[in-house]
Amino acid sequence: MANNKGRRAIGAIVVLIGAILLIVAAFMPWYTIQASGYGNTITQNSYPGIPTSNGTIQYSCSGSAISCPSQTSYHDSKLDNTGNLAEAGYFMAIVGFILGLVGAILGIASRGNSRRAGPAVALAIVAMLLAIVAVGMFAGLLPGALKNDLKSPSGSGPWSSFFGSANQTGFNGLPVPTSDTWGPGAGWYIAIAAFIVLLIGAVLILMSRKDAAPAPVTTPAPTSTSAPAGVPPSSPPSS
Repeated sequence: MANNKGRRAIGAIVVLIGAILLIVAAFMPWYTIQASGYGNTITQNSYPGIPTSNGTIQYSCSGSAISCPSQTSYHDSKLDNTGNLAEAGYFMAIVGFILGLVGAILGIASRGNSRRAGPAVALAIVAMLLAIVAVGMFAGLLPGALKNDLKSPSGSGPWSSFFGSANQTGFNGLPVPTSDTWGPGAGWYIAIAAFIVLLIGAVLILMSRKDAAPAPVTTPAPTSTSAPAGVPPSSPPSS
């Protein structure tokens, strides 16, 4: 029984770590586009968030031939389809964090009551599913969303594949031939890590949700009392 309680506590802590990873992912860039040419580099980082929120698209630049754009929003960049996708991933990560946090609390509380382990597992599983759905949805739908926002651009780019690289001219504001790369950012990978950690935590709690049955108590058989040798057994009093 003590072993199961300890395993449930460990599982709850693992679920808590997974929930924390999800909230971290919600505030990290999920996509990065970079163009480099003639000593100049411009990097665009796209964050999950509300499409109208300033700062969901941020830039970093190096070199003297370009003027680095200011941070902006999906809406102001006319990337509304992409922004809707980023918003969905953002809220999935937030809700997943809340469910994972509650699941971890119930998992710790289940040390004293194994009946609470079931809800803890259920919440961890839902948080885990939200994490992987957000990751898969972002990877599967982002190229199409960008293609619609950019009005069917030509050539290769993040509108044609989720990962990729190409050499072209005029990409991302650089009016020179550039070497371009695009792909997921740190937040996307952290969300995958959150899914894995939540899965491990849910399995640990699930494996220990039933306390070990207590050992059966053996009742000793009654012993018969025999009279000492040479002493006749007493007879019942006569009426």
